Amino acid sequence: MRLGMNYTVPHETPEEWASYLKEHGFRAASFPVDYTAPVSLIDSYVEAAKAQDILIAEVGVWTSPWNTEPAEALKGRERCLGQLRLAEYVGARCCVNVSGAAGPLWFYCYRENFEPALYEQNVAFIQQLLDTVKPHNTCYTLETMQWMAPTTVDQYVQLIKDIDRPGFKVHLDPFNLINDAYTYTHQKELIDEAFDKLSGHMVGFHIKDVLMDPGLTVAIREVPIGEGSFDHKYYLQKIASLGDPDMPALIEHRPDPEDYLKALAYLKGL
Repeated sequence: MRLGMNYTVPHETPEEWASYLKEHGFRAASFPVDYTAPVSLIDSYVEAAKAQDILIAEVGVWTSPWNTEPAEALKGRERCLGQLRLAEYVGARCCVNVSGAAGPLWFYCYRENFEPALYEQNVAFIQQLLDTVKPHNTCYTLETMQWMAPTTVDQYVQLIKDIDRPGFKVHLDPFNLINDAYTYTHQKELIDEAFDKLSGHMVGFHIKDVLMDPGLTVAIREVPIGEGSFDHKYYLQKIASLGDPDMPALIEHRPDPEDYLKALAYLKGL
């Protein structure tokens, strides 16, 4: 397993970026520039990562192809295609996105996100992406989410069946599946279910932490790694059990490099 960061530290050159990761113990990272960057710069980052043995774990998309503004939706679909092509070019383990919100904010919760029609649109769109790019060096994945497909392990299983393309794989963020009182109190069971049903398709992971506030309504929030309820040791053991020494697991959503270093130290201490 390779622990890394889904964050780009301030830097002046690709070499400085890769050296920072190496020197501080990160062995994987998300790619720091997008498909609109000059090819020469993209190549420089690939070479810098290779020189420092940094795995390019993922190329992130982070936009919705279903924005309610048609022009924004078109931009979202173009970015999905461009980032998948970039992931293929740089040999990233995956190109990862959310399936996309049916509203103005790409990651937000809208009623329309749960409509069967949007599910079918996602299936057709991902098939089209994969049929266009025909990836051999990467794959397309959807991050598990609270309020857009896939919202459960079983829905991810169904997506794999419905998309029916070898280039579609699994990116697991179990923290996003901890979204009610039951999943919060049955985290190990949730992790076991995910690995039992999806392990043959897994190509990448995120690492965060969650905590449920006391009160008469359910309020689960993200907190610094080690300050929540999540059993990271059990999670890391399950990732390691896949038997892939290069499987990337990226820390994310920390505000600055120092917080990433603290999180990495905590995880290594386990």
